[in-house]
Amino acid sequence: MKAFLVFLLKLALTALCLWWAFSHVEFDHLVFTRPGALDYRWLAAGTALAGLALVLQALRWWCFLRGQSLDVSPGRAIELTMIDGLFSLASVSGLGGDAARIILLMRDYPGRKLVIAMAVMADHLAGMVSLALLFFIVSAARFEALASPSVLGRGVIHFAWFYLGGGLAMVALIFICASPPVHRRIHGNERFARWPMMKRIPELHDVYRKNWRYALAGLAVSCIMLGVYFSSYYCGMRAIGGSAGYGAVISAMPVIDAISGMPISIAGVGVREKLFEVLLHDLAGVAPETAVAASLAGFACNALWALLGGLFFLKKRDRLKGAEMDKVGAE
Repeated sequence: MKAFLVFLLKLALTALCLWWAFSHVEFDHLVFTRPGALDYRWLAAGTALAGLALVLQALRWWCFLRGQSLDVSPGRAIELTMIDGLFSLASVSGLGGDAARIILLMRDYPGRKLVIAMAVMADHLAGMVSLALLFFIVSAARFEALASPSVLGRGVIHFAWFYLGGGLAMVALIFICASPPVHRRIHGNERFARWPMMKRIPELHDVYRKNWRYALAGLAVSCIMLGVYFSSYYCGMRAIGGSAGYGAVISAMPVIDAISGMPISIAGVGVREKLFEVLLHDLAGVAPETAVAASLAGFACNALWALLGGLFFLKKRDRLKGAEMDKVGAE
């Protein structure tokens, strides 16, 4: 019941955000009312880039799995990443994409639940670090454009600085606490002997200091993946006839991706469209209906691959009853 209520709340927030995003849109000028005006070549390019971004996302996770000495094939990592995308579109019964990845991979590696969960967490941390690095690089390169937006745009940029800067500080703190000298001091005199997991988790994080090549490779793949993913939204902009430059879209995307990734709405829908409207108007003077349509087109290019993840989920080895998945996910 609790999971269902959370889902209803997210659904209501999604509807509210979509209403806010469309409140300044002139529907007569919206390109989706004129399907013939869409450039399907750009849509195809955006879909291809979204698929490449998904493969790179899977390879990033594969690097962190290998860092934990889990011999998972890249193909299997891609399958599970596509299933992750399917569940992340809407957290059915409170089960998100991460839980699906962990549960399904546990069937291949019984008894390695904590190790798999740490690889998923490291995957997210790499995504946070690469996103923050790209945001700060863009901020330095386009400081004047980002320094004088609208009141709402300025608030969004300031929030992104705080959110992503805090994320970098959190990642640094995690690895400092996991380092052997600090870890030994924290757990000296068996202070937390009753909670062995508190000792085990930092040890698993420290594996990436020892296997730093895998961690560095994962971070490098993450930076490339974000560039490809952001480019799929530029293709969405061109597909609906938008004239905003590549630099404007890429400048806005780190902020949009960071905030829309927060668990406010279903798959970031509504939040993403409003941020597109605000930031692309500030950076390139894009009309609201163009910005919202570009966001929806880019999202559609990426959502297609998530929906295709359902084909992998239907495979016998990955097909689980809902009750079983909820039970394991709640543990």
